[in-house]
Parts: sequence; structure tokens; C-alpha cells
Amino acid sequence: MIVVMQATLLVLAGGESRRMGRPKAWLEVAETTLLRWMVERLGPAFSEVIVSFAEPEQLEEHVPYRLVFDRRRAAGPLAGIEAGLTAARHEVTFAIACDMPYVTRGVAEMAVAAARGCDAAMPRFGGRAEPVCAAYRRSSLAAVSAALDGGRLKAADICDHLDVTWLEGLDPDLFRSLNTLDDYQRFHDGLAAQR
Repeated sequence: MIVVMQATLLVLAGGESRRMGRPKAWLEVAETTLLRWMVERLGPAFSEVIVSFAEPEQLEEHVPYRLVFDRRRAAGPLAGIEAGLTAARHEVTFAIACDMPYVTRGVAEMAVAAARGCDAAMPRFGGRAEPVCAAYRRSSLAAVSAALDGGRLKAADICDHLDVTWLEGLDPDLFRSLNTLDDYQRFHDGLAAQR
């Protein structure tokens, strides 16, 4: 039985995908797209799902989820986090980049639970934060917007302005991104081998 959290899942799908050479959200995965695969995998644990794109022109096909778009052009994942937090119906939002398919529901649940007592809960490895796989409380929105307004677009930079609970000791392999065609092929082959 899946326990549904009173929290929002925010899938960040507006990246430029320069190294991949094509938009990652629309990569083919198990007879669907990477975006839909991610939502179908994690979404059932959340009572709300939002998908963030940088701009409407990025939509290559109908998306059956609530959509938000960045307030500011070319501002990276922080703009997607801002759009999602602004639209979310719940106090806590779990934001995840659509190219992080190894993240488990257990990680999402842990982050959401940890964020209830601070501004954000995010994984950290070797001192490096993972802000695009983190739970944010609504209280973090002011710092996110201030960073964007100040031209500070690097998502990790907002950590200094938030009360963060660090999730440490997790398997770094869970947080691998599909950045290149080789990464995508390895992930695709791994899924095929599981069938």
C-alpha cells in the first residue's frame, strides 16, 4: 500500500540539455517519456504533482499534469523551483530534476519528512549539495526569489540563506543524472535488463 504524502512533487523539466543534444523530458523510456516515467514512479506518493518548464515552447506533447513556467528566462533550475513553490498547494514541495531517474520514493519521503522542521532538506555528498533533488518548505520561497532577483542563479548558492537539514550517508549513485547520450543508454539498457 502506498502512503500518499500531503506534499507536492515538482518535476523540473525545463533544462537546456546541451550535453544530451535533445530535451531530456522527451527521451524514450519504457514505451513512454522520461518525464512521464519519473512522475509515474514518484507521483503516487504525493497528493499533488506539478511539472515545471522554462517556457511553453518546450512542450513537445500534451502533459497530463499541472504545469508551471519560469517567471524569468534563462535562470536555470532555481527559476523552476521558484515557479513550483509559488504554485504548490502544500507546505512542502519535493523538487527533482527530470533527469535523475535513480532517486527512489524512499529518498523523497525522507526529504519531505525532514523538511517539515526547516526551510529545506537536501542530500549532500563530499560537501556538495543536491538542490535539484530536495524538499523545500514554503518558507524558502523568499530566499529563492531574492537569489533570482539578485542575479544569483546557481541553485546551490541559496543553501547559505536557508535553514537546511542535510541528508547525508545516502548512496551517491541514486543521484546520478542523465547528462549525456552514454548516460541515457546505460540507464535504458539497465531498465531493459530488469524486464
